[in-house]
Amino acid sequence: MERTKIFVALDCLCLVVASLPFIVLTLVNSPYKRGFYCDDDSIRYPYKPDTITHGLMAGVTIPCTVIIISAGEAYLVYTERLYSRSEFNNYLAALYKVVGTFLFGGAVSQSLTDLAKYMIGRLRPNFLAVCDPDWSKVNCSVYVQLEGLCRGEAKNITESRLSFYSGHSSFGMYCMMFLAVRYVSDFFKQRPPLSCAEKDVVGHKASIPLPLSEPDHNHYSYRSPT
Repeated sequence: MERTKIFVALDCLCLVVASLPFIVLTLVNSPYKRGFYCDDDSIRYPYKPDTITHGLMAGVTIPCTVIIISAGEAYLVYTERLYSRSEFNNYLAALYKVVGTFLFGGAVSQSLTDLAKYMIGRLRPNFLAVCDPDWSKVNCSVYVQLEGLCRGEAKNITESRLSFYSGHSSFGMYCMMFLAVRYVSDFFKQRPPLSCAEKDVVGHKASIPLPLSEPDHNHYSYRSPT
């Protein structure tokens, strides 16, 4: 039991470490301040609120993925295509491993996404509408840096500097790829059936093996056929 607690604590620590870049960047919230050219039509689109917000994206993809994982693991355990040597319930042990892997991968994906966003600082198509620069102070004959020239809301201006790459796309793709690799490949994977001895080890307490004489063993400690 103590060993299990240590492994669970290590899993939680790995999850926290993988989430650190995402947490720190969100708290600091200071992307690279990229300038622009006045003739750049790609950033002159009007401002429109998000059709799918970050909360809605997370609220749909994460629960749906967990539900699919729960159903998939239940099927694999029920059909005896998946088993665990854990001291806990076979299904809960399998669910813990897969959900834990999903959360860890999601944390890594989100951290990498935010690292790219904050380091690149690409402007969104609605940047000028959000920034609302004081054009009387802008020299359009050169590359424009907007330090102190924006009159829009600071929160929206910061958000408009985080165009690449898309957090919605990266997280949605991660969820679909995780499910595809985990279940589409697993459903078609051929697994040898459990032997009676293995079933006893999985479902019951392990029995003490009887010692065999040296001639009865081969190189892999299997009894030689008679």
